[in-house]
Amino acid sequence: MPATDPILPATNGVIRRSGCTGAESAAGTGTVSLDVLAARRARSLPPGVRYELKGLAFTLPPVRALPVDLPESSGGDTAELLRLVLGEAMIGRMAAAGFTLGDFELICEDWRRRNGLADGTARLLPAGGRSGGSR
Repeated sequence: MPATDPILPATNGVIRRSGCTGAESAAGTGTVSLDVLAARRARSLPPGVRYELKGLAFTLPPVRALPVDLPESSGGDTAELLRLVLGEAMIGRMAAAGFTLGDFELICEDWRRRNGLADGTARLLPAGGRSGGSR
């Protein structure tokens, strides 16, 4: 007897629980592979943005292309996330070039805006502050 899902009601055999056709499910298990959709979404992300300020040029990737644990490592703070993405070597070059906190804030604001994360529209992390949700 197949295992039943305590949350989903039993199906009548015509409609699959996952809502996909047998061709879309993994070996008829009702599991939908998101590999194709994830690859399509990754290809549709905007290219990285190349910035230049005070003689230094650097490129920031789309926020949604970053590894899932990186925003959590930054605590959801855009400035800290920017530091992690750029790396300490680039941050050192920025300091040597005379970057100010205001410059850093400007970069963060523009990066957020270009990624659809302008102030008040979205957070880098869910409200709980951890990407894994409440624990």
